[in-house]
Amino acid sequence: MKQSGRLVGALKMELKRRGIAYKDLAASLSLSESAVKQMFANGNFTLKRLDQLCEILELDFSELANLAKERREVLEQLTIEQEERLVGNPQLLLVAYCVVNHWGFDQILTKYNISESQCIQRLAELDRMKVAELLPGNRIRALISPNFHWQPDGPIERYFRQQVQGEFLNADFNEETAELVARSGDISHHTFSLLVQRLQAAGTLFDDLARDDRKLDHTQKHGTTMLLAIRHWQFAAFSNQER
Repeated sequence: MKQSGRLVGALKMELKRRGIAYKDLAASLSLSESAVKQMFANGNFTLKRLDQLCEILELDFSELANLAKERREVLEQLTIEQEERLVGNPQLLLVAYCVVNHWGFDQILTKYNISESQCIQRLAELDRMKVAELLPGNRIRALISPNFHWQPDGPIERYFRQQVQGEFLNADFNEETAELVARSGDISHHTFSLLVQRLQAAGTLFDDLARDDRKLDHTQKHGTTMLLAIRHWQFAAFSNQER
């Protein structure tokens, strides 16, 4: 994809994320809706128009450029075989986690008990899987789409349920850096749908803020997991007593 195409794609993505329709954008720019649609279809933006769009989206041009950079040809999903390869090699899974979170080569070596040659080997494997690019000077470029998702009920999701989920929830959550909100009640399908939308919005907010934090030094950041879940469910000890 050409750079100009990625820039237009980034603008469209931000408009959609912020709920700004073409007609709303047209009103802000004092243009007709058809003119705005044509502008995006042709990718014909003057520097002045780009400045106006960045102002409306509350973005610096550098931030827009970074968003465009992320829209290169990237993975949205691994194959079942690739996921099995990750869960079958704990060291490869660890390096993949670091890559997805945009760690640098030196950060990985400093934080984890892995040698330089081992790290290069794992990164080369991820390069062949198109998860990342291993660049000269051991620089790393993640190739994961913002819309990346694991295979439904695939090896990674099963690994999470079996190995990670229990460990994560088996805590008192009373620390300053922990929070657990648990609610239970009888609700309608409409209310259920509203809550799902709010949960999805919270997940999007997490992704957006984590992306903003990439520019911070690694000493200012900490590995963090947020688990959002809702489903129709009843405690087995209760359901077992039903007539």
